[in-house]
Amino acid sequence: MLTKKVLALFPSSQGLEVTWSSVVKIGQSLYREGPGKDPFRPDQKTPVKNFFLAGSYTKQDYIDSMEGATLSGRQASAFICDAGEELVALRKELAASECKELKEASYNADKLSLV
Repeated sequence: MLTKKVLALFPSSQGLEVTWSSVVKIGQSLYREGPGKDPFRPDQKTPVKNFFLAGSYTKQDYIDSMEGATLSGRQASAFICDAGEELVALRKELAASECKELKEASYNADKLSLV
């Protein structure tokens, strides 16, 4: 039975012999958090600029599970993308400021040369 399932899932295993197998089922496979502990789990976005966290231990709906880790990764990536957009906006702002300063310096130089 198990060999048929392995062959169905992994066709490249044709010709291989299963020598040992084990199925592990854990009834309570999820971490059980005590009451009132949720506020102590860290967010994906930290107070440190451009430092983000991802993992099943962070704030998300599925405590300590693969689903929670995946959701946390998606949330962290969204914050990272937002940080990238902020960085692009900051670069544009700095470029505009530098351009304005250059124009003012050029204007002041022209005024001095007229004197």
